[in-house]
Order: sequence, then structure tokens, then C-alpha cells
Amino acid sequence: MRRIGHALASLRWRLTLTFIALLLPLLVLLAGYQFLTLRASLISNRVGELQADFNSAKRLIATKEKALGVATGTRFCKAHPLAVGEIVASSVSAVTGQTVQVVVYNSGLIQEAVAPAGVSPPTLDSATLEGVVNRGTRSAAKQITTNGGDQLVVGFPVVAGTGACGVAQLSLSMTPITNVLHDEILLITAGGLVMVILATVLGVMLTGRTLRPMRRLTATAEQLAAGDLAARSRLAPSNDEVGQLASSFDHMADRIQEAFAAQQDSEAQVRRFIADASHELRTPLTALKGYIDVLRMGAAREPAALDAALGAMSNESERMRVLILDLLTLARLDAHRESHPEDFDVNAALATLLNEGVPSMPAVVERTFAPGALFVHADRDAVSTIVRNLLVNACKYAHGAAQHWTTAAEAGWAKIEVRDEGPGIPAADLPHVFERFYRGEKTRAREEGGSGLGLSIVQGLARAQGGDVAIRSAEGAGTTVTVWLPLAPVPPPPPTD
Repeated sequence: MRRIGHALASLRWRLTLTFIALLLPLLVLLAGYQFLTLRASLISNRVGELQADFNSAKRLIATKEKALGVATGTRFCKAHPLAVGEIVASSVSAVTGQTVQVVVYNSGLIQEAVAPAGVSPPTLDSATLEGVVNRGTRSAAKQITTNGGDQLVVGFPVVAGTGACGVAQLSLSMTPITNVLHDEILLITAGGLVMVILATVLGVMLTGRTLRPMRRLTATAEQLAAGDLAARSRLAPSNDEVGQLASSFDHMADRIQEAFAAQQDSEAQVRRFIADASHELRTPLTALKGYIDVLRMGAAREPAALDAALGAMSNESERMRVLILDLLTLARLDAHRESHPEDFDVNAALATLLNEGVPSMPAVVERTFAPGALFVHADRDAVSTIVRNLLVNACKYAHGAAQHWTTAAEAGWAKIEVRDEGPGIPAADLPHVFERFYRGEKTRAREEGGSGLGLSIVQGLARAQGGDVAIRSAEGAGTTVTVWLPLAPVPPPPPTD
């Protein structure tokens, strides 16, 4: 029973039963209409037969009038009412083989004759009989219940010449009609049951076929829940609701897989970042601890050894400070901290930073700036950090080599470019220079205090301003780094005195 209840609770059976529930009233209405139409048709046919029987009696009356030489039928009808009644009753009884009961009334609604003799036929009400006499037309068929069963009764006007002189009431049993209608009810019921069964079977089959994509979507959803992020319904595209649902489902699965992959990449990147940061911080901390241990062992009593240890400790502390600041900058970029863009002259800002310089500035620093002011829309501090990191990298990895700084406006962008004449970057290292903690020459970089974060910070800050950065280099031919920043929409007016 539980399995049956579960099956009936399924969408497949609910749709089928809903269809059957809509079909049943239509079948009932159709069966009722067919039953009533057949009943009316059978009664109409029987009334037509009674009319034909009565017409035979009318012809006998006309023949009798002619034989007696009566010019006016009304006089014959009034003079011989009993003869008229007997003629109608006997003729109708003879034609029908006494299956039709006949009662003839005169114009005063007094019974004149009955056929066959000895029967007790049903009687129409006086109002109906008077209507037949007065209008001279046939009455409507009525069904009257008697001890012998239901009877179909019709009143016909008895016309002699040009006037109605009585009513002939013809009645017959409704049993043949009732039997036909009973058989029809059985046929309709059996046919309806067959149709309901067929509709149920076809409904289950059709809804099962229609809902097959839904079962496929369910199976795909279960695969996704089990961890198979590559599972897809892969249903043929269609414009119906199921097709749209399948398309949206597969699109959602694609987004989930992309988000999960991005999350995995992000987690892997965070793990690498933590591991690299821990490694980078461990080196200066180990050095500091070593120098402290040396001082504890008595080196502090020797001025030269003390100065050397303190100098080395200062350098390691500075390296940790710079590394921590770089890590904080990257953390802010990853957190998408809100920047504060403004319109300012990048030529003036770049000139100020180059004038301030950094340690180990080369003797030759050429400047070729765009004529006039070059206004950009960016965060001033971010741009300063970008330029300072580029300057530090150029001085560190191309020590003493000439530098060439240029600015220009190109298609809505401000371009800042620095080219050094240093040793360049090996081709194997060039695709990785923007990766965090990546260093092509790790021993030299660590000795000079490099952390491998400078270009990563430059790229992150440039993209945070809506720009980008690119690098070109070849061993022995120097390195060129280009930064693009968005130009200000409208340069601000010059200051007035």
C-alpha cells in the first residue's frame, strides 16, 4: 500500500488523474446529451408512426362521407359521432394490430369509442383535449404512468370535411423505447469505462514520456549533490517549459562548477600565499634570532661585532617591514577595498617621485613626458605605489643601468612606460613575473631584499584603477614595463591667481 500511495503521489499520476477528472464530466455530459437525443428521436419516430396510423383512419372517414353523399363533413360528424368514433378506433386498431390503444372523444369531450375493447387506456387531461379540438392540431406527446407501465399518449384532431369534430387519443407502451434506452445506457457506461481506462493508460504513458526530462534532471541533480560537478542533463534544446528549465539547470550547473573551481583556485592561492609569506618571514626572523644569540654569547662586548650585528639586524627588520607592507597592500587588493580616484596630472606626480628617488638610483634617468598636463582619473596613492615599485625594481634588477621614463595619451588611456638597459629577464621567467613571490633569481633577490611581490602589486593596483600593465623583455636587451591608466574625462581648468 505504501508503494501504491507513493506512486499515486507522484507528479506523473497527479497529472493523469487531473486529466481523468476533467475528462469524466465531459463524458457524462456527452452521454447525457446522447441519451436525451436518442430518447427524443425514438419518441419522434413513434409519434410519426401514430400519425401514419391516424392518417389511415382519416381516409376511411373521407370515404364514408362520400359514400353517404354528405356535402359537409361537419354535418356527418355531428350526425354520426358514434360512427366516426368507431371508424377511427377500428381502423387504427386494425392497422396497428391492436398494439395501439385508441380512445375517441366527440367535440364535447365525451368518449365515443375505445379500441381494443376491454382496455383501460390512459387519459389526457381535459385542457390538452380542448386544445386539440380548438386548434385542430396534434397535441404534444406525453408520457403517462399506468398500472401496466408507462404509456406514450398523443391526441389527434378528428376532422370531417373542414372542421374538427372530436379527438382521437392514441397511446402505446413505452417499454420498447425504455428497453432501447436501457441498452443504450449499458453501452454508454461500458464505452465510458473503456474510454476512462484507455485514457488512464495513455495518460500515464504520455505523462511519463513528457516527464522523462524531469527524471533526467533529477538524476543530474543527484549526481551534482554527490560531487560530480561535470554532470549535465544534456537535453535537446526546445522552446517548451521543460526545455527552458533544462537549459537554465545546465547553465546553473556550469556556474556552480566555475564557482567551485574558482573557490578551489582561491583556496590553493591562499595556501600558497600563506606558505610563501611564512617562508619569507621566517628567513629574517631566523637571522634576527641568530644575531641575538650571538650577542648573548658575548659579541656585545666587542664594539665591531656589536655594530655589525646591529646593522644586520636593522637590515632584516627593514626587510620584514617592507614585506609586511607589501602583504598588507595585496590583502587590501584581494578584499577589493574602496579606492578614492581623483583627477590629477600624472606628469607632475611622476616627476616628483623621480626627483625623490630611491636607493641605488642610476646616473641616467631620462624623462620624455607628454606635452602639457596629462590628467588621469585614478587613486593618487595607488599610482605613487605603482611608480615607486617600478623604480625600485628597475634599480634593483638593473643596477646602475640607464632608465628611460615616458608618458603619452593613447585612445583614452594614459601610458606610463619605463625602459631600462639592464640584463633583461629570461624567457622562461617572463610569463611568471606577475605571480606572487615568484623570483627568477632567488638567491640574488633574497640577498637584495626582494620578496617577489613588486610586480604583483603593480598589476593589482593598475587593474583596480581600471587599467592594466604589460612587460616586454629579452636577455641582454633590457626590460620595458608599460602601465595604462584611464584618462580624466575632462581636464580641470587651470588654477587662477
